[in-house]
Amino acid sequence: MAQLEGVAHIEAAEALRGQLIFIQRTQVPVGEDEYLWQDLVGCAVVDVELGPIGRVVALTDYGAQDILIVRGDAHSVREGEWMIPFTSQIIRDVDLKTAQITVALPEGMDACFTPN
Repeated sequence: MAQLEGVAHIEAAEALRGQLIFIQRTQVPVGEDEYLWQDLVGCAVVDVELGPIGRVVALTDYGAQDILIVRGDAHSVREGEWMIPFTSQIIRDVDLKTAQITVALPEGMDACFTPN
């Protein structure tokens, strides 16, 4: 939800329907275990057992949870694209200072992988 200065009534808000609203990054409240998507893009993703998975190239939301789109290259365990659910069962650590996300991919996650 947002409240805009000078927009006090529903009629004024309706006039802005479909418009983009921009705010300063510092105005976005982020909780202790919350992250802005733009901070996760570019992070390296490493599995606790497999090693380097790739880098986050995008995020998406399919309703149940956010999904990391991770692109593996020649330096990763597999080249291709992973769709990794951003859930506490899979995400072990997010370190924005080192730009690394540590995951523990459960058995069967190959179904979320598309090779090059």
